[in-house]
Amino acid sequence: MLPSTFYDFPIGDLDKSFRFAIIGIPWDGNSTHVIGNTRNAPSELRTLTTFLGRATENGNNIMDFNAVDFGDVSVYPSLPDLTRDNISIMIKELIPWNKPYPIPIMIGGDHYCSYPVIKALNEKRSELKQEKFGVLIFDAHLDYYDKWLDVEEHFHCTVSKRISEIPNISAENMAIVGVRDLDTIEIEEAKKDNLFFIPSYKFSPKGASSGIEEQVVTIINHFRKQKISHLYISIDIDSIDGALAPGTPYAIPGGFKYRELWYMLQKIIEQFEIVGLDVVEVAPDLDTSSKITQITAIKLITELMGFITQKIK
Repeated sequence: MLPSTFYDFPIGDLDKSFRFAIIGIPWDGNSTHVIGNTRNAPSELRTLTTFLGRATENGNNIMDFNAVDFGDVSVYPSLPDLTRDNISIMIKELIPWNKPYPIPIMIGGDHYCSYPVIKALNEKRSELKQEKFGVLIFDAHLDYYDKWLDVEEHFHCTVSKRISEIPNISAENMAIVGVRDLDTIEIEEAKKDNLFFIPSYKFSPKGASSGIEEQVVTIINHFRKQKISHLYISIDIDSIDGALAPGTPYAIPGGFKYRELWYMLQKIIEQFEIVGLDVVEVAPDLDTSSKITQITAIKLITELMGFITQKIK
């Protein structure tokens, strides 16, 4: 039983149309970390929304967003294949695909949760003969190992590689932004696949470019070059500077400030149609007493919903 729905949105109903579908995936069985319970994030974030304001920064009423909450996917930690199947069923069958098509919003869980969501979404959109979409990932890590420890293909550190293998997507239709904790093996794999990624230092005025605004243009131009007009956005909370969002298993220094990420998301949503989004790797048990990491995750979700809603009015 959920302590509440996200912002008291109605519970998902197969017989009604809506714009946003909130989905929780309380699964962190594909993590390399030994600390942090990201599986608790969906329920904790839902509960925390009851204490936050009901408007976005631009004054949009969150309760007018035409959103529903489908609750959590059933997760079986010892049965990953069954869990992946359950995620696919949630995306492809339990969400009613009436026009206008809903936008799934997934709350993880570790970052691996993004892969089965994106895979199922791609399959459903292909079935509906909808446009292919690119994938924009904000992350401190490339997560581009082919196999973790040369054995495991399905871990959160392999998620970007697995996404690149999904039909219609490929590495060239992806962008990973804000990377600053890389492994040489991943870099070699990324170069081999022509994966597009931008290290964090390039967003600094003192780095190799003039900063945030120029890199936003770079991201937009990358997808335009690939003839991509639709995007799935995945936000690993560790893309934000570890000092500002410490409630994550792999907090890394040198990341984005919340305002920088807010600005980039606003500009990108102005240019692309969004088919889905997620926020992952929030670990409530590692957060500060102020719960700033969890609040940051909630704000990113609602501000994104606001940007999308403003665009479609």
